[in-house]
Amino acid sequence: MATDPVQRRVVELSHSYMTAQISRRTLLIRLGALGLSLPTVSAIVAACTSAATSVPSAAAGGPVAEPAEAALLSAAKGEGMLYLTGIPPEWANYQGQFDLWDALTGIKRDGITTEGEYTSGQELDSIKNTKKPDVGDVGITFGAQAKAAGLVANYKHAHWDDVDASLKDPDGAWCMEYYGTEAFAINTDAVKIDIKDWTDLLDPSLKNSVGIDGDPTKASDSFFAVWSAAFANGGGADDIGPGVEWFNKLQAAGNLTPARATQANMLSGEVKVGIKWEYLGLGDRDKAAGAPNIKVVIPPSGSVTGPYVSIITAAAPHPNAAKLWNEMLFSDAGQLNYLKGYAHPARYAALATAGKIPADLLAKLPSADAYKTVTTITDQAKVDAAKAKLGTLWKLVVNQ
Repeated sequence: MATDPVQRRVVELSHSYMTAQISRRTLLIRLGALGLSLPTVSAIVAACTSAATSVPSAAAGGPVAEPAEAALLSAAKGEGMLYLTGIPPEWANYQGQFDLWDALTGIKRDGITTEGEYTSGQELDSIKNTKKPDVGDVGITFGAQAKAAGLVANYKHAHWDDVDASLKDPDGAWCMEYYGTEAFAINTDAVKIDIKDWTDLLDPSLKNSVGIDGDPTKASDSFFAVWSAAFANGGGADDIGPGVEWFNKLQAAGNLTPARATQANMLSGEVKVGIKWEYLGLGDRDKAAGAPNIKVVIPPSGSVTGPYVSIITAAAPHPNAAKLWNEMLFSDAGQLNYLKGYAHPARYAALATAGKIPADLLAKLPSADAYKTVTTITDQAKVDAAKAKLGTLWKLVVNQ
């Protein structure tokens, strides 16, 4: 009998596969989540597949019914394509998700180069106007907006119960995949002052240097950046106004650049300070590898967490591939992929309780002390109210 926990788990998974309790896809994902190498996983699956031919049927005298996941995989392969909108490789380690998708399904992907850098608002426009996308990754406020506009289909993935009720639509229209915290990504080669908090961004030395992820009425990242500034300047969950006023000061000082705080602009130096999700800043830092040097700071006087949600479009040309994509994202391997990209996955608590988060991965994450003053808002009514108020104020003040 295997005594090592990993060995015991391999034995359990192998038995489940050979007796048709789980599909080949599930076996691959769960073996991968154990930290096994690809050759080891391949060898185990090959051995199980060979042995499975000699396992008796679970149904007396009849064939074993095809598992639901295997049926979904078969249907998705029949469609042969998945079209994604607003999902660039560098965002929250989506490259890791693409690699996992390729390994598990072999189904082609499209839309990444043409719609990869879309904001949440642009994603909804594409879904409405082109009917091409199968899936999207949007800020939580846009998930509710998409449902209200009839742009999404309802679907509840296999791990639905692991996600808090406040972070998913009761009908299945959207579900949080991960969340991030607003932070400053600072090019320390180009910025010579020590930036610790919001007031430092008003320094005269930062002319045309500070960027966000576009129009905050259309980009969820920027929306939460403005809301974070509100918390730091006398506002809060019920008042985003001071955040708009602060950005007006930033623009009046000449420090707010129209360039988006994308990874490309951060690495080129076009944006010297990006106000963006901490997982994006940390990803920029890793990608830059010291050229330039990038430091990530969570401002202690005010920062807000913001969830991103997965949606399947109502007019999805490849609906089964879209469902399979969601199953993968919320699987153990998919959720750990987000964590590898420094984003906080929706099923973090369930994975931690089950001891499925590798110690080396935990060691790479920012210190818990950095998040002590961060505010998490799960009241959808407050989020909607803040977004509505921003829609009016941003046009009247910042864009006047």
